[in-house]
Amino acid sequence: MVTPLSDRYLELKEQQPDLKTSEILNVLAQDMGLNNLSYLGFHKDPCGGSDPVIHTTYDPAWLARYQEENYHLIDPVVDSALEGTLPVDWSELPKVDRMTRDFFGEAMEFGVRQNGVSIPIRDHVHGKAVLTLNSDLRIHEWRKYKRGIIADAIYLGCLLQSDLVAGIAGGEPGPRLSRREKEVLKWAAVGKTAWETAQIMTVSNSTVNHHLYNACAKLDVANKTHAVAKAIRAQLITI
Repeated sequence: MVTPLSDRYLELKEQQPDLKTSEILNVLAQDMGLNNLSYLGFHKDPCGGSDPVIHTTYDPAWLARYQEENYHLIDPVVDSALEGTLPVDWSELPKVDRMTRDFFGEAMEFGVRQNGVSIPIRDHVHGKAVLTLNSDLRIHEWRKYKRGIIADAIYLGCLLQSDLVAGIAGGEPGPRLSRREKEVLKWAAVGKTAWETAQIMTVSNSTVNHHLYNACAKLDVANKTHAVAKAIRAQLITI
């Protein structure tokens, strides 16, 4: 059985804590048969910084070009991902304007493969981010591969975001979750549905959803997946 991206990421963080984020992404890409993995974050920097934070396995020459030309301002993949809430498959992006065609053409010259999916990460406290998976699989193989990995990749994005923004808050105290809120998040972290959690805790389904809603509100996140990731990173729960 193939180890999920998120589990492998947590293993690497625990076993090799000195690894840089780009090195971790490189290991994950190799393990999962991807050509590239890339994180781009627009963090709310207390010092007023505005440049995007990039960790990537792309060719350093492409990264340098991307940063020098401020391509994050015209990148159609980033633009579409930040505007929406669903993952953006590159093959579904319209490429009718010359700027978009030129951008993808130049990227391919630097080894960026033709198929990819970019996952928006919503973080109301620290800013938006995008996790991108890139592959040279044929289109029909890519779509099958993407369906099998997309849910775990979304979770991986949340874990990355939580780790990379951990130092931004400036030492402010974390949220206080009730015992029940921690319990429902812990069961969610191991894949239990709200109904299954209700059976385990011998409470109603609506009670579980109530605790989940409160936990999301306290953690200032939009969904259960990000709540779990943030609670784990803050050591509010363990699995």
